[in-house]
Parts: sequence; structure tokens; C-alpha cells
Amino acid sequence: MKFLTGLHKMSAPALTGIFFVVLISVFADFLASPLPVFVFHNSSGQQLPASPLFDSVFKKGRQPYENLPFRDLAREGKIRAIFPLVAYSPYEPSLNEILIPPSGGRFGHYMGTDNLGRDVASRMIHGARNSIFVGFIAVGIALILGVLIGSIAGYAGGWIDLLLSRLIEVVIVFPTLILIMAVLALLKPSLINIMVVIGLTGWTGIARTVRGEFLRRREDDYVVAARLFGASHFRLIFVHILPNSMAPVLVLAAFGIAGAVLTESALSFLGIGVPAPEPSWGDVLKVAQSYPDIAWWLAFFPGLFIFLTVVSLNILGEDLRRILSPR
Repeated sequence: MKFLTGLHKMSAPALTGIFFVVLISVFADFLASPLPVFVFHNSSGQQLPASPLFDSVFKKGRQPYENLPFRDLAREGKIRAIFPLVAYSPYEPSLNEILIPPSGGRFGHYMGTDNLGRDVASRMIHGARNSIFVGFIAVGIALILGVLIGSIAGYAGGWIDLLLSRLIEVVIVFPTLILIMAVLALLKPSLINIMVVIGLTGWTGIARTVRGEFLRRREDDYVVAARLFGASHFRLIFVHILPNSMAPVLVLAAFGIAGAVLTESALSFLGIGVPAPEPSWGDVLKVAQSYPDIAWWLAFFPGLFIFLTVVSLNILGEDLRRILSPR
């Protein structure tokens, strides 16, 4: 396709930033965990596997050693082990380490701790998974609805187009964030509900774009030729017209993921997003509003991650728009 030949024109920093966030979200379990990656020496008296972390990830819920104080055993020299980059769980509170500023060292808190003593770096790493997951799934739902409704409206025309266009206009007039907040207020807070609600409210722009592309292309020569050769409506829509109408949809998808990440962070900041104690960038930012003068790191790091992710996705969308533009 045309956009593949222009990928070299995209901004390298934006792609690097997106790749970095996706990589963190995929390997979050191996980047932030209190379990050692490898144990080389064990004189603690406990029977431990060679890799407690891998056993925990691939055999979740079966290990009696998951609650062992591995960091304390390492400090005391009872085990020699390699720990992940962040040796803390995102759910692990510590009353002795509340609101500690960023610090280094083997078991340091690289981004500080929050009001419950939880490691912020660990919550940021695992929160990346939730944010990216919400963005991609929500946009996937919006793409399915938008492409389906827009294709039918643009291809059928007549009263079907009129009816579906009025439906799009009815949905699009509602303030998106307020509508999402109203729906989530009636539903049980969960990651799935957030993804579904964002997806169900974000399809209108895609539908209007696809409808316009179908109206423009349904009388093109190649479509008329396929119709004369007896192609079915299904083949005309999904084989001939839709593949040639996806360029602007890809641009909208990139912007949509950025919007979904921002929306999820806003919902978590308002307390109706990802349910506690699940980590989220917006949740870390929510804690920051109670300690603006004494815990700057609670606002700085999640704000920086959200900013860089959204800007990178927007730059990607702009590059796609420039590459795919016929002019």
C-alpha cells in the first residue's frame, strides 16, 4: 500500500517513543517485580527455583514463595540474585516509605513513592500496559463500528444513508467525556467497561470519513467494472472499495489511540477510571493533587509519560496524513 513506501518519512523520535511505551507495556511483568529474575546462591533455608519471576509469570498463583522478602534476603546476603529493573510490585505498600523522593541504588525508588509507600516507577510501568491496552482496544471497537456503519451508509445511499447519517449526528452532538462519565457512573468500574464505553463513543468521526470515501469511490471505473462482471455487494464493499478507502481511517486511528489514552488518564484522575489498586498513569496523577508542594514527582513522571505518548501518537498521525495525502 501507498503508506508503506513513505514510512521512512515519519518522525523517528515519535516512532521511538511509541515503540518504547509498547515495549514497556508488553514486558511490564519482567521490568517491575519484587521477584528475582535468577537466583544464583541460596542459603536462606527456603527451597527456591532458579527463576522465581519466570515461574510466577508462567505459573501464576501456584508458588508459595511469592510473598517471601527477596529484597531483604538479598540485603542480608542469604541469596545472590538478579532482580528486575524495578524490584517492587505496583501493589506493594510500605508504611515506612511513604512519599520518598526519587533515589538510586540497587533497591532504590527511581521515581519515588506515593502516599501508600508504593513504588511509582513500578506503577508507571504497569500502568503503561493499561493505558496502551485501553487505547488500542477502544480504537479497535470504534474502527469496527465506524467502518461498518460508514460503509453501509456510503454504499447504499438513499434512505439508509439518511437514517445512518442522522444517527451519527445524534451521537456526535453529545460531549464525549461527559457521556463517558455518565455511563461509567452507572456501570461497575472495570478496564473492560472503560474500553467499551470509549469505543462506543468514538466511532462517529471514522463513520463519517468512511461514508465520504464510499460516496466518492462507489462510481469509480473499477467499481463499475466489478459490478458489471457480477460482483456481489459484499465483494464490492470489502474487496474493491473499502481497501482503497482506508488511508484516512489509519490517520484517524492514530489520533484515536492518543485520544483514548488521554481519556483513560482523565477518567482515572477523576476517580472513575481503572479501579484501585490497578496501576494507571491517571491514578498516580490523581494522588499528586493532594501533595503538590512535597511530592513533585507524583505529578512530573505521569504527566511526562502522558505528554510524550500523546505527542508521539499525534506526530505519527500527522506523518500518516502527509504521506497518504493525494496532494
